[in-house]
Amino acid sequence: MKGFLEIARLFSAGEFNKVTDHLSEKVEFHIYEDNKHFIGKDEVLNFCNGITEYFASIDTDFRESGTVVDQHRVVIFGYAEFKRDGVLVNSVNSCDIYEFNGERKIEKIYSYCNSKKL
Repeated sequence: MKGFLEIARLFSAGEFNKVTDHLSEKVEFHIYEDNKHFIGKDEVLNFCNGITEYFASIDTDFRESGTVVDQHRVVIFGYAEFKRDGVLVNSVNSCDIYEFNGERKIEKIYSYCNSKKL
């Protein structure tokens, strides 16, 4: 069984297909930089499919700076660079907060990012 930290790390790294079974049917995903709020597993996964397509079109370098874990929450903060043909197209400082329910599934995701799109 995957632990909360492992599940959160997979989601933060964009490996959504590995955490599908760990999302609550009522999961909520808040992305504050883009003023987006997705409700329900289907809506969240539909959005994540678009992210997966974007990640397939660029080179990504994710660097985890740190984590905080308590009984039902995980916080992951770090930095990422996105390059296309060796040219930096975006860099992001991020902090993702995950709340897990009693069934050990992600119930809420709060994503705070500071992008520098070039």
